[in-house]
Amino acid sequence: MPGDGHGWALDEDLRQMREALSGCVQEVPLVRAQVIHTPFWQGLEVVHPEILKQAFIIAHADNPPFFYLKQPEFILGQQQVDLWVARSKEAFEQFHALRLPVTYIPYTIDEKIFFPLKDIRVIRKKFGISENAYVIANFHRDSEGADLTQPKFQKAPELMLAILKELKHRDASFHVLLAGPRRHWMRQALEKENIPFTFVGERKCEKDDFGINILDRSTLNELINAADLMLIPSRWEGGPQSIMEGAASHCKILSTPIGLAHDILEPISLYQSVSEAVDRILEDQVHNILHATLQPQWQRWYQSHTTASMRTGLCELYADLAKKNLLITKYTTHPSRTSQDSWIKNQGRHILHTLRRRFGTKKLPSALGWHHQVGHDPDLDAIFSELENILDACYIKRQRATGEGIEFIGWSDESLPKAQKKGYRFQWVVPSMPLSQVLPGAVVIAPGVQDSVNLRREGFLNSTIVLPVSFFECENRMVSNEPLVIEEGNHSASIKIWRAMAASRPILYPKDSAYYPQVFHGGFSYKNKEEIPMLLDMARKEAPRIRMLGKVPSRDSGQKAIRQLLKMNHQI
Repeated sequence: MPGDGHGWALDEDLRQMREALSGCVQEVPLVRAQVIHTPFWQGLEVVHPEILKQAFIIAHADNPPFFYLKQPEFILGQQQVDLWVARSKEAFEQFHALRLPVTYIPYTIDEKIFFPLKDIRVIRKKFGISENAYVIANFHRDSEGADLTQPKFQKAPELMLAILKELKHRDASFHVLLAGPRRHWMRQALEKENIPFTFVGERKCEKDDFGINILDRSTLNELINAADLMLIPSRWEGGPQSIMEGAASHCKILSTPIGLAHDILEPISLYQSVSEAVDRILEDQVHNILHATLQPQWQRWYQSHTTASMRTGLCELYADLAKKNLLITKYTTHPSRTSQDSWIKNQGRHILHTLRRRFGTKKLPSALGWHHQVGHDPDLDAIFSELENILDACYIKRQRATGEGIEFIGWSDESLPKAQKKGYRFQWVVPSMPLSQVLPGAVVIAPGVQDSVNLRREGFLNSTIVLPVSFFECENRMVSNEPLVIEEGNHSASIKIWRAMAASRPILYPKDSAYYPQVFHGGFSYKNKEEIPMLLDMARKEAPRIRMLGKVPSRDSGQKAIRQLLKMNHQI
């Protein structure tokens, strides 16, 4: 299966996969495959569902699965993928929490491409960077592709800007180095703040430059070597690859505690707040405190994150699956699968599926089934009230649930008909709902990731996604700087957290919970109760910045998610 088609991270992952599996497997046309192996699980939508049923599906997770839960397409991922390949320990643990089949093969980069260079002065001169400058680099996309004036939510460039502004406020001397496509937001922000920076690429391109400003990897290696520090502010990451690239090139790194940061970086290379990052950078400028991280971070990268590691991991995976006969189980359940007629039939299916995707239109239904008993749970009542508003805005009628077609279900009772095979039943749940209310076979929609984990822990293996409907958006709440502290063992706080974030309150939550994908940079995690007083003080001081970085679902985003869900109902 293809990557991204632009030579970016997924294409590089595909190249390494193909190189690693050379000699271990035979690559054949899609319709003849016993195994379909993809670096990007969402690419499976280009394949006819019947073909997917007849092959063993292996999909790499380019992002952590807790993030995938927020995408309606992940319903299909849960139903179609036979084995997930986690690329970080964080992702591996999240797949386990969701009880999805997973193996662990770490992210890798080519050690022949990323390595330390000796004459940094020559490189800096090549790119017009002062030899004596303290260079802070970031090579991530920071602008949304759909609107280049908006910061990319995942990459959190607002956090990086806040750190740079605070450094400037404290009279620190530094220079910013940017490269790569979709850097429009950060470039404009730095110009506005009069922060000196160098952008390597076609700067005059004001339109989407995704196909223009992707640099070759040898140039990227030079830029990493030209930097004193790589600064990573992301809210979540599958990698990012830049952590491996920086470690391989002996570049200092400061990162939020996400993705591969847990696997490769030293504790001193991780930060949670603006002040923590700024203090660390200022100390490094004076005392070179991050130099001691270079060798252990390089060692961790070299031990587990090179192309040789990927080859070993993938070949051992295929050998193990073949030994267990897992690769041919689905294949042999379709005896005609190996016949020439079957291949021709599947080729026809694939072509028609491609044409429908390319030229067909995904329409919203004109009506759907509706069943919710008001009065049992106020939070669920509020969610269904907002769902009514969304459906009215989409001109979708609500009618009595019959057990067929598309249905929205809340609190159920004996009058709810049993679901038929033709039905697509979506049930909203809330933390206070008893487990006896969860319907067998329904696609469960939860307000937070922790709620999905709770259901899986209790043995409910329904397909699950997270679509927080912003019923709290219209509530009149006073803005508060006082943090909300979620106690250890409290796994039912998702709606309480949304309400607190809507009031701009910082959140403190247990590190071993699944609240981070809800809070992101809107608060801090704690390992034990002893840390809470210190974090409370930090959260109160950082409250204005946290208010800027904390994001709650808007009514527009809720409507967009529901429309997306309904447009894909024919695939579920």
